Amino acid sequence: MKRLIFLFLVMGCKSIVDLKVPPITITNAQTAAEKQMVGEDRELEKEGWMIASIQSSSNGRSNREKSASDDQDPEIRAHRIRLNYLMPEVKQYKMHGIVGETPVGFIKLNPLAFGLPTFAQYEIPAKRKRVEDVIVYLNESRKTIWEKEALNQKKKGKKDEEILKYKQSLIEEYYKSVSAGEYFETTAGRWEKLQ
Repeated sequence: MKRLIFLFLVMGCKSIVDLKVPPITITNAQTAAEKQMVGEDRELEKEGWMIASIQSSSNGRSNREKSASDDQDPEIRAHRIRLNYLMPEVKQYKMHGIVGETPVGFIKLNPLAFGLPTFAQYEIPAKRKRVEDVIVYLNESRKTIWEKEALNQKKKGKKDEEILKYKQSLIEEYYKSVSAGEYFETTAGRWEKLQ
């Protein structure tokens, strides 16, 4: 009897709730709904469902997290896309203490990571290689963006000292972005954890 009641409940619920899932399209770009959520677009998709990832959503207007669509230079745009794509992975490595920011605006392996409990998962050669590759890609993109931005400032007629100051401000954004619990290299070459 209980099974019969359960069957009627299931069948009754199924007929009450007619759920039609729209087709799912996976893209590298933001959907209109995502753009609307972050304030970049005012049009919302009709009867659309949204599944978003942190890698495709916009996360700030500072230079280091600037949207790639803001850039006119295709090379800078490509490197910003790469940076935005790698950021969640880099954030995880930072929180695990494997990498950290340096005063020169790059990330590198944390020499103190060997003593951390999270280090064991990064001893696997493939995982270690991935961390090293991400460091290379991220640093390459940062450097390219700084150099291209400085060149653009020079084309605008800025003086060398202004360009140097501008480039330094771009570099310092990364160093100042260290969050609590992450490691960073001090000017003396020592590594510390931000409390």
